[in-house]
Amino acid sequence: MILWGKAWQIDEPFFLALARRILEAPGDPLGFSFNWYGRAQPMAEINNTPPLFLYLSAVAVELSGGGEYGTRAFFFPFDLAAAWGLLALAARFLKRPLWPTLAVVLGPAWVINLNHFMPERVMAGLAFPALWLLVVGVEEKNRRAYWGAAVLAALALLTKVNAVFILGPGLAWTWSRGVPPRRIAGWAAVALSGLALGATWSAWAGGGAGAAVWSVTKASGAMLSSAPSHRLRALLAFTGGLAPWMMIAVWALKPSRRLLAAAIFVVASLYAPWFDLARVLPADRLAGFLMGGSSAVLVLALAVGPRTRGRALWLSWIGAVVCLQFVYWSVVARFILFLLPPLAFWTAERLEKDRLWIGGAALSALLSIACASVDWRHAESSRAMAAEVVAPAVAAGRRVWCAGHWGLQEYMSRAGARMLDSNRGGWNEVRPGDMVVIPGANTNVLRPTAPLRADKTTYTVAFALPVRLISDWRGEGGFYSSAMGFLPWSPSTEPVEVFTVVSPL
Repeated sequence: MILWGKAWQIDEPFFLALARRILEAPGDPLGFSFNWYGRAQPMAEINNTPPLFLYLSAVAVELSGGGEYGTRAFFFPFDLAAAWGLLALAARFLKRPLWPTLAVVLGPAWVINLNHFMPERVMAGLAFPALWLLVVGVEEKNRRAYWGAAVLAALALLTKVNAVFILGPGLAWTWSRGVPPRRIAGWAAVALSGLALGATWSAWAGGGAGAAVWSVTKASGAMLSSAPSHRLRALLAFTGGLAPWMMIAVWALKPSRRLLAAAIFVVASLYAPWFDLARVLPADRLAGFLMGGSSAVLVLALAVGPRTRGRALWLSWIGAVVCLQFVYWSVVARFILFLLPPLAFWTAERLEKDRLWIGGAALSALLSIACASVDWRHAESSRAMAAEVVAPAVAAGRRVWCAGHWGLQEYMSRAGARMLDSNRGGWNEVRPGDMVVIPGANTNVLRPTAPLRADKTTYTVAFALPVRLISDWRGEGGFYSSAMGFLPWSPSTEPVEVFTVVSPL
């Protein structure tokens, strides 16, 4: 709950803009332009989020007045539903489900991402209870639970298209339990109706959600960070780095020497210099080896170990999320979140030891405190820059421009700054006496394309804890996207953010 008061960050301003538009014109939710990729574009061309979260967001903004704390607090029931859904699901397979569930819920993937004003929060609150209901429906032959799971899955897909991962464990579990094919097909049809309704809404609103998804996927596919070796590096490192309990579990599973040697060889080769996209610091390479190695050994040990009752559910769930992470535009912590529960519960079926899971939950909580503290500092730096530097300059009559996005865009716009727009010439609009704020740890930043005579002032935001979720300068921290690096967090003391204020002469 403390994190609800954090400054707006990452993609939150995008959803704020949509919520405000829905409040103004609910019948024309996408009928405006928005500068999110460095140029103003029709929202109908760039929005790929289905309607459920967007309309809930409008209600949240209306009730809270658009404040950070109140808007995020509105979604707390979905947080509770997500946590309860996981606990209830774990209780179907484990005698002591609490601590394995806490090991997931207290980790940074959950603590940071499920406090954001973003659709994954609602998606989790629908998807996890849906999987629990499906298990109940199949095992107890409960028709209401069975079809209720399909309805919740459809609602999850009306929130975020990535919720399609539910079909993997859903179909595998029903098939493995002997559910008749016609009944399985009916369940899948109801679940997929969420996609159909989302596409219908997008067409009605004048949008092209499918085209928007394809545009992002196509553009990301051309990036160096989309190389299969980089994605696999990131997938393994994010999984192990966001779940510190894995290192304890690997030790407790006591994998064979042959399996351990094979995993070490593969992981050492994957994180070797020949797969580097840029210079990698020794500390980051070692972190990648440890994080990626722990997740690789764990998965191999589970796969070759004795069968457990939930194996079909966990394995299909893991496979579905992994496949989507190779289709999605990058590996991101907010989706790795959905990979961790089946890994934890599958491991707990093999190792239901309280000491292991209490220790794992404690490690997860400690890592979350460190990561969330650094994340707060990064978010707050944008709000402080707007309040302490931009607002006084605007009040003094200067034109101020924002060269980046995310939370900085929201706070600078509120302070009276304008967005640089490549459609209007970008830096060609900047005149002597103007001021341009260029962030370091940001996205789609417009930089000068030609030499420029200007005064330059640098504002460096430091933080003592040696953890960096975004490390665009030297490290591999890429919590919000593997395009920034193959680690979920980097062991580094580099600046949390660096703002460069340019004043052309």
